[in-house]
Amino acid sequence: MRSYVFVDSEITAKKKIADLGAVKDSGEEFHSPNPNDFRSFVAKADFVVGHNIIHHDAKYIGDLLPNQCELIDTLPLSPLLFPSRPYHKLVKDDKIQNDDVNNPLSDSIKCRDLFNDERAAYEQLSERIKDIYGELLFRHEEFHGFFAAVGWKHHFFANVKDLIQKGFDGSICIHADLDDLVKNYSIELAYALALISAPDKKSIPPKWVLHTYPAVQYVLHELRLKNCHDEHCPHCVSMFNAKAKLKEFFGYADFRTFEGERLQERAVELALDERSLLAVFPTGGGKSLTFQLPALIQGEAARGLTVVISPLQSLMKDQVDNLEKKTIPGATTINGLISPIERSDNIEQVRNGNASILYIAPESLRSKTIESLLLSRDIARFVIDEAHCFSSWGQDFRVDYLLSQTSLRIFKRRRG
Repeated sequence: MRSYVFVDSEITAKKKIADLGAVKDSGEEFHSPNPNDFRSFVAKADFVVGHNIIHHDAKYIGDLLPNQCELIDTLPLSPLLFPSRPYHKLVKDDKIQNDDVNNPLSDSIKCRDLFNDERAAYEQLSERIKDIYGELLFRHEEFHGFFAAVGWKHHFFANVKDLIQKGFDGSICIHADLDDLVKNYSIELAYALALISAPDKKSIPPKWVLHTYPAVQYVLHELRLKNCHDEHCPHCVSMFNAKAKLKEFFGYADFRTFEGERLQERAVELALDERSLLAVFPTGGGKSLTFQLPALIQGEAARGLTVVISPLQSLMKDQVDNLEKKTIPGATTINGLISPIERSDNIEQVRNGNASILYIAPESLRSKTIESLLLSRDIARFVIDEAHCFSSWGQDFRVDYLLSQTSLRIFKRRRG
């Protein structure tokens, strides 16, 4: 019978051990800053489990752990096994929710509960998904201990690309370069597949995942957002059928035409092909739909956020209200007309993935709050609404329109 010890440490600003906590799977508890006593308590453990133990705690307590033990880190497992909102009740971003201040024993107990739930969630997965995750992750130190604990065995002749194509048929593009993704982005690929399989289609990666593994966004893009235009690809045929999506989201049977030209549909299709474009429409001509529909599709496909830079607060409100009247969720605004409570709620809508479209004023690009918020999401597209405001009236109207290009360049550089 293999034994488990769940641990946590409190480290001072000077990188010294301040306190230690641990609990065994038998229920026996430890709480003391004494390293020798801690070493004795964990001495016979086969598995030592912690939340962020590999990249944090092990730096300080690694010498106190038994040589024969395997490390299991509950932090990287959480987005994999709980990809759907509200995620796991014990996990908040990269922390374990904790009502006690600096209590490593309490955190060790919470870590034990989290690990038991993670193991139970893993057992609910199909054998194919278990094998996909195992083949992608077991070689990485963040995951090796867990797969050893659950008894997963590497299949020397397994073709993980084939497993993924069969397991996610219709959910990813058949022309996605899985060979490259498996070889170079195996952790990011596992997180992306977990998101794709999540029942809640607005679930997004935790902020710490995007910070630690920013290529998750690239992988989602390669799997779900590159339209291959192959009629034999079930995913792309379904996801990028502009007319079908128009009916699904807006209830319209067809796009508007102008003197026989299908300009509205063409603008949508160019946006879905990720082309930069300038669209000029008469007032009331349905211009807003040409960026709203791609935004909703890209939000569904890869959790992307479309940021609309608009000159008038009342215009932002009207567009959000019009979508709500059509019972189309996913649009919100942050501007000076809304109350502090509304502002907080709307920021949370963007942060937790509920929003696929965010309306802001050009001045907001200079806000540190907005910058931090945008850095927490994958930005599918920036849209300059009412572009004539600066092309016709110049900098005397809104100098921030002229500064917006610089702001977006800075944002792109900070995003990496």
